[in-house]
Amino acid sequence: MNRVLSLKRFLAFILILIFVFSAVTTQNLTCEETTSKDYRLNKEFFIGFGDDVYEVVKAPGSWEGKDWWRLTAVLGTGALLYAFDQKIHDWSQDRATPKTKDWAKFGSFFGDGIFIGGLITSLYLGGEIFDERGLRKTALLSLESWLTAGAFVIGLKAMLGRARPYTGMGSHHFKPFSFSSDYFSHPSGHTASAFAVATVIADQTDFVLVDVLAYSLSTLVAASRVYESKHWASDVFIGAAIGYFIGKKICSLHREQDKKNVQLGFCLSPNVKGMTIKISF
Repeated sequence: MNRVLSLKRFLAFILILIFVFSAVTTQNLTCEETTSKDYRLNKEFFIGFGDDVYEVVKAPGSWEGKDWWRLTAVLGTGALLYAFDQKIHDWSQDRATPKTKDWAKFGSFFGDGIFIGGLITSLYLGGEIFDERGLRKTALLSLESWLTAGAFVIGLKAMLGRARPYTGMGSHHFKPFSFSSDYFSHPSGHTASAFAVATVIADQTDFVLVDVLAYSLSTLVAASRVYESKHWASDVFIGAAIGYFIGKKICSLHREQDKKNVQLGFCLSPNVKGMTIKISF
């Protein structure tokens, strides 16, 4: 069984890598655009990373009405799920079988640090080998989103100290600042990681199929964590929201940065051939 599971993981990794690689590289074939920001793992990246984290942290200070409505909707949905967490957990466990549990472990793998780290590394190395700025950008923005979401999640886990379902203590048991994995249920780190990276990948590609694949795998991670009795339903929902909104914010920050750069574009297609220079202030 372990050998079969390892094979499934390997095939799944290759599948998502093919989709992401083809999507990111294809969008650069007809119109290749370069800016002063080259997206490489260097001193500039780490300085920018720190600036981006600062912008994410201070973002609520500039929120408008629609942003507060989104927060209200997320917290409201989370509270509703919290009220039914125990029933959802019991329902999923009553229907669990050895086969479905194996598939839950398989689905959970897509939110694991080994998979996400491997995917980001593969994207970045692909960008270096094939000199694809789009791949490097996707990899580094994914890395930023993943680490930033992880920091938020770990902080909340430690402060809240919610007991995991498998402890048998119930959905309302909390032990703040216990620093034990048994009390690290809320929010779900696997789910936050999966959605943080999926959001960046979806944002950086124009292929609907890649978007569907990325978010489907992230949703599978969320369902698997509940099914494995590692998290409550509200844990994975809040984790998904954290990953999604952090990913969106970081992508938005870099779109604004790219607009401020000098851009040199080359367009080659059956109908258009030429070079464009654009300077934005």
